[in-house]
Amino acid sequence: MVATQNRLILWTGPKHGGKTTSATKLAQVASAEGFNVAGLLAPSLYRNSKLLGFDVLDLHSQTRTPLARRTISQSKAGPFTFISDGLKLGNAVLSAEATKSADLVIVDEFGPLELNNEGWRKNVDSLLFSSNAVVLLVVRRELTDTVRQVYANVPCRELAATEGNSIDEVITMLKNRRHHIEGPRFAGTKKMFKLDGMLMIGSAGSNVGKTELGCTLLKKFCKTSDIIGIKVTTIKDKDGQCPRGGEGCGVCSSLEGVYCITEELNRTSDKDTVRLLSAGASRVFWLRVLRDHLLEGTTALLDVIGPDAVSICESNSLRQVVEPGIFLMAKNRDLKRWKSSAQQVKKYADKIVVSDGSSFDFDLDRIKLIASKWIISRTKISAEAKPVNQYRAGQRRREFWCGTKATAIIMAGGGSSRMGTDKSLLPIKGQSMIEAICKQLRGSFDEILISANEVDKFAFLGFEVIPDKVPEQGPLMGIASALEASANELNFVVACDIPKINLACVNRMLTEALESQADIVVPTTGEEKYEPLFAIYRKSALEAINKALSSGKRKITEVFTLCRVKHIELDNTDWLVNLNTMADYEEFQKH
Repeated sequence: MVATQNRLILWTGPKHGGKTTSATKLAQVASAEGFNVAGLLAPSLYRNSKLLGFDVLDLHSQTRTPLARRTISQSKAGPFTFISDGLKLGNAVLSAEATKSADLVIVDEFGPLELNNEGWRKNVDSLLFSSNAVVLLVVRRELTDTVRQVYANVPCRELAATEGNSIDEVITMLKNRRHHIEGPRFAGTKKMFKLDGMLMIGSAGSNVGKTELGCTLLKKFCKTSDIIGIKVTTIKDKDGQCPRGGEGCGVCSSLEGVYCITEELNRTSDKDTVRLLSAGASRVFWLRVLRDHLLEGTTALLDVIGPDAVSICESNSLRQVVEPGIFLMAKNRDLKRWKSSAQQVKKYADKIVVSDGSSFDFDLDRIKLIASKWIISRTKISAEAKPVNQYRAGQRRREFWCGTKATAIIMAGGGSSRMGTDKSLLPIKGQSMIEAICKQLRGSFDEILISANEVDKFAFLGFEVIPDKVPEQGPLMGIASALEASANELNFVVACDIPKINLACVNRMLTEALESQADIVVPTTGEEKYEPLFAIYRKSALEAINKALSSGKRKITEVFTLCRVKHIELDNTDWLVNLNTMADYEEFQKH
């Protein structure tokens, strides 16, 4: 296995050519942009225009100590003698503790001493294994190729220290990384990456066919796409009980820093990473990471593979910081108890796949890779149909998945009084908001209906427009009219002012509707805060809705007491945006 590290910048230039001066300016600009800058500078010390030596300057505390002074005899590091106090301060500045929250670590400079495995070398190596920061090494131009060879497996970028746009390039790099880290929030506290190109496979327990499932999918798709294989091992405590190999396996105790990423190059063993590589993965990476530093490890992994990479990943814990295109969970039929990491993310599974270790109860042909995005296609599945890849002869089971036919109903009949103009036709990226919603739903539903009284206005969409049976009765009448016209039992009702549709959430609600047989599945975003216009309605709810309407009730929530309702709590609601006012719309357009 070959180690693959975090991002590295070589800040190059000729000897005494202004590298430290430009690094100083970079540190100032990065700090002004709100980035946490750590590391050290090595400012020169002159007397009567003669170079006497260098000091070491802690960028965080601004502490300055002599580092090297000129000597008569030539040493292995040049005509200078290094001072122990300066080396001690520099190594303390570059320690894991001092750099743990840094966005950028500057090391001025990385030279002959480090190439001889002295000076800052040990701490720089550790930083590239364990820190989530961008590491910038100030390097003389003539040493650049040698440093590149030392860190041949590290994603590296070389910038000329004195070129005008080099500082801007580093700042842009930092901003891009910040954007990836500060993505949608999950459960109100944890940050979440949205990776449509990742198919994640979790496991309910040990030896349930997780790797076999990943290998099967790799063999299926590797002929037409380059797919990266990923295995994530989350470690609770380096000194605690190993969650994988038991006492003495070394997975936890050998971890340096808070995470380590290695690339699998071996094809001869039976390890999970080797199996993924043999199954057709273009490359395979293993992320070992302390549980409390999962976000940092994930960020470093994305630095290596890129956020747009197509991948198949084995992990439960990674689902806490990544929202993949598809999240499958593998289990065997005889499993009695789900392991802790599986219980934490079970509710986010798009499909729980039952396996005997070599075959599965789910038609894998329904998994598609389209434009580098993983999706599960919807095909009608009989409740009594035999599973594809059936592993128990004669077995029959009900397939609880949202592949069952469903209708999407877009509510566009409101007056848009708070907006001041028809919100459904407001432009978003060159198309109307209702077109953007239709585009997201098209292909995922067997039927799309538009609930609106002005039939001609929405004829351009190409979908059937359903007017209210009795006008001026509010959205409840619109739902009733559309449900009556729907060709399917299950219906996803969504307001025309919700421009971003989270299909994973819709899938979850459809699955809940199938499993619970509820008439309505409605998400909640807090106590007594419902989203009835982003919910699932069975046609069976019509009786309760018509009863409410006939008694003069107009609020959708007044129907809840008249039928079977299933509430599901939404942990991540950053995507759920209602554009009710022009200020809401302008804010959405801005971001």
